[in-house]
Amino acid sequence: MLERGLVQWQCQKKTSPTNQLKVIFLGEAGIDTGALRKEFLTGMVAGIEERFFEKGTHGRRPNYSLSDLDKGHFRTVGEIMAASLAQGGPVPNFLMPWCYKFLCTGSLDLGNLDKSDVGDDQYTDLLSKVEAATDRTIQVLTEEILNCGYTGLISLEKKGEIIRAIVLHANLRLFPILLQIKDGLNLYGLCNIMAKYPDIYQPLFVPGVEMTADADFIISVCQAEFSERGSNKEQVEVTLMNHLQDFLQEIEQDTTDLGMENAALPSLSPKAFLQWITGQGHVPVLQEEKRRFKVNVKFNHHCQSHFGEHSICYPSVAACSRTITFPVQHMRSYADFKVVLVEAFHLGQEFSLV
Repeated sequence: MLERGLVQWQCQKKTSPTNQLKVIFLGEAGIDTGALRKEFLTGMVAGIEERFFEKGTHGRRPNYSLSDLDKGHFRTVGEIMAASLAQGGPVPNFLMPWCYKFLCTGSLDLGNLDKSDVGDDQYTDLLSKVEAATDRTIQVLTEEILNCGYTGLISLEKKGEIIRAIVLHANLRLFPILLQIKDGLNLYGLCNIMAKYPDIYQPLFVPGVEMTADADFIISVCQAEFSERGSNKEQVEVTLMNHLQDFLQEIEQDTTDLGMENAALPSLSPKAFLQWITGQGHVPVLQEEKRRFKVNVKFNHHCQSHFGEHSICYPSVAACSRTITFPVQHMRSYADFKVVLVEAFHLGQEFSLV
């Protein structure tokens, strides 16, 4: 979806990326009232993180790719990150602090750059070789050191200066890429606001504040429609809600031990579960949106009379209304609940009868 999404984003002719995003998944029925948009942005931001950014010690920095720079991909990356923040998608909080500061100010704070800010394997390897070098072996590294812009005497006495030159070279070459991302973020004038309130916006771009939904968050936003208080139906429905809480806590702790022989099983997590139901797997950013965010839980006690004789039916999901409906008679025990829910998730269908 990432590559296709980038192409379609750049091919917009009759509209502007500043408009509200409308998404249609080919071959799937559905009108986008927000859930499809959030699902698209969730997939795009996750893909952007893996495709365009490399891991460092304290976050990620852009991959050095002149090809992507020439094609304007990094500008598109910035636009999608801005659109995600503005239109209810996940926050791109994976950047290294120095990258975020550059996006805020447009300049690099060279004095605060150190070895931990280098993420490229080529340069981390060179730094390791220089640090471990002897009088003889440091001369072997002469060409690589000179390619980093160092012009002084190559000797052990100058090791600190050499390391500093490598650190600066590894980061300064990302300058045009970061400028293009910054240009994309200005889609909504975002960089101007970031420059004015850098501390407020930092958690949206730099790791530190967990924005991914966990089991506790999902249970806290579930709003179950229980039957009459004290009735047998209500007791069964409360049991199912307990099953749901146990299930979410179990997949949060260990997604590989659910007693299911399914190669795709590790992909099931609280985040993926919430995204299946609502289109988003993240905690809403704005407090007002977070306060209003609810997952409606309904219970179907009469699936046999509604759908005729069948051995099992799966929960039905309506992402646009953030609703999941459990077929009670097929999920009463925790073992049945777990099997039916996992199968429904991996089938990815709104409703099915067997």
